[in-house]
Amino acid sequence: MASIRDVAELAEVSTATVSHVLNGTRYVSPKLTERVQTALVVLDYRPDAVAQSLRRRKTMTLGLLLPSVEIPFFASVVYSIERSASDEGYNVILCDSDWQMAAEEAHLRDLLARRVDGLICISASMGPAEIGPVIEGGTPVVMFERQMPDIGLDAVGIDNEGGAYEATKHLLELGHRRVGIVQGMAFSTVSDERLRGCRRAFAEQGIAFDDGGLLFCGNYLPETGWQATERFLTLPERPSAIFAFNDLMAMGVLNRLEEAGLRVPEDVAVVGFDDIPLSRYMGPGLTTVRQPLAEMGRTAVKMLLQRIAGNGPARAQYVRFKPELVVRRSTLA
Repeated sequence: MASIRDVAELAEVSTATVSHVLNGTRYVSPKLTERVQTALVVLDYRPDAVAQSLRRRKTMTLGLLLPSVEIPFFASVVYSIERSASDEGYNVILCDSDWQMAAEEAHLRDLLARRVDGLICISASMGPAEIGPVIEGGTPVVMFERQMPDIGLDAVGIDNEGGAYEATKHLLELGHRRVGIVQGMAFSTVSDERLRGCRRAFAEQGIAFDDGGLLFCGNYLPETGWQATERFLTLPERPSAIFAFNDLMAMGVLNRLEEAGLRVPEDVAVVGFDDIPLSRYMGPGLTTVRQPLAEMGRTAVKMLLQRIAGNGPARAQYVRFKPELVVRRSTLA
């Protein structure tokens, strides 16, 4: 494997000149730069990434902690963040906790041991007690889809309450009065925000909201949408619409309705949340709430790199995007 000395000898320059060309640390004349670059190509020289990171005190890596890559929403987030980071010369280390708090904490320790330059955290369970020491240790953190104002963390998210409000209002305006709600996990602040949006829409219309029979706690996977619908169909008066708090659970809802021989939307209307790519291709196309994931991912990376460079704003930033209701055939015949 070629060394920096080998490159210097072939280019007939000093090792210091080669180093300056590689790292851009000092002006080198075009003539000498061309000789060094030619030697680099001829010798197929590859710099030692570990040595470079030690010199720069940077590893050029970002940590990304998330609950489950199995869920398409999170897979889309990963894609956006990885592309944005790559455009800036950073690699991303992905850690999937499978919704387990112990796994999140273990991944967090591992990422810090790997000396990541910064961390983007998507977590429903970790709080200031777990994230606070990371900040105190000097590693910048950006939260995704959740805020931690008590410790002043930068965050990117959407107006979850507003998105759920618009979806529920849409159903109420279509004449639905019994709406089954398939919410997220009990400890999810995102799910709580969406439920508040549902309640607000009902309250504005002066319609009582059924907290009992028409509310089901899911886990964001299709089977809980199926299970919720199974329970709704046993009620003396089944709902005429079902709103699932993500598109995967909405898929489970659609599957159970089809098994029961019910038509969508003629018998039961269905709404999801996220607008994952599959949503538009379902039969019928799924009405859902779109999140601008590509822009959210780019913004999270930009905010994190500002903190890494030390030129972020004095106060924590919270960039909240506005979701968009996308109406398809699952609510309109």
